[in-house]
Amino acid sequence: MDKDDDEDKRPATPKRRSPAARRGTRKRSDDKGGASASKKPSGAGASAGKDQAKASARKSARAPSAKAATSKSPKKSAAEGAPAVGSGQLRILPDADPRLSRSLEFGVALLESFSGSRQTLGIAEIADIVGVSRSTTHRYAMTLVALGYLEQDSKRKYRLARHAADPGGAAIGAIRRELAARAVLEELREQTGHTVSMGVLNRARVIYVHRLLAHGVGQYDADHDLGVGAGIPAYCSALGKVLLASVSEAERRELLASVKFEPRGPNTIEDRDELVSELDRISARGVVVSDEELFAGSRAIATLVPRPRSEHPAAIEVTVPSSAYSVEQLRKQVGPRLTRAAKLISGD
Repeated sequence: MDKDDDEDKRPATPKRRSPAARRGTRKRSDDKGGASASKKPSGAGASAGKDQAKASARKSARAPSAKAATSKSPKKSAAEGAPAVGSGQLRILPDADPRLSRSLEFGVALLESFSGSRQTLGIAEIADIVGVSRSTTHRYAMTLVALGYLEQDSKRKYRLARHAADPGGAAIGAIRRELAARAVLEELREQTGHTVSMGVLNRARVIYVHRLLAHGVGQYDADHDLGVGAGIPAYCSALGKVLLASVSEAERRELLASVKFEPRGPNTIEDRDELVSELDRISARGVVVSDEELFAGSRAIATLVPRPRSEHPAAIEVTVPSSAYSVEQLRKQVGPRLTRAAKLISGD
């Protein structure tokens, strides 16, 4: 250990040594002679050497080692070689063309994201492949479910439906119905002054694929801030009941087997047999009313949109504050307009 390092450990007040000890120290120093002195710089030279050593140590600490640089280089190469989000083999134009429909472009890209090696995909996976937000992806996916081109499995992942294998005339008809639905629903909202929705079944729940909110007195409380993509129980909603009534008895029995009946509103039907009896009485062309079954202070009236049996069933609904209409008034005043809108959407 050299002198500079040893000084930090030296006590502030050194102990006095005996003359014999001092003589012994001098003798040992004399025995080492100039060899010892030549190894240790003294005075200004020692101080300069110390400064150079510290500077060299700092420089070495800042410089990355060859090993570290080598270990980082594969990561850099992988990042540089990876495709950008949404840039896979999908036919998406890099810049929007005002002559084309960007929504339709992304809808087709969503369908193309499925392949033999990617037969089931979740919303996050599809969003990464197509390159749009998860909320937008969810809306496109649910629209394609409504049109019969996608379906969901028990793990809530999406896969191509059988209908997707026939993209000819059926696809054109489905797109026309989808384009017509928005305009018809907007007109219905203007006529009634209340929130208008379109929904499809997802197991024993209903998913909103269209949700056009109104802003009248009490409407916000009646809507409960639910938007596109939100799910509601089928057994206690107008949309849900009309959709459950549209499926086969075997499918309905399977869907209701997993339902846990709980009170959601003051008039929720909590008995399975009672609900089945009501569903049996619903006409395919009739309207269904939910009288504060889903939420207190909210009533809704729904009807099925006539569609070919090969397509996923869909229904439309008008939601109103309970204070605005009685059940009978809802049927008489809103029911005919709702039925007309359903026919316009289906092309009847």
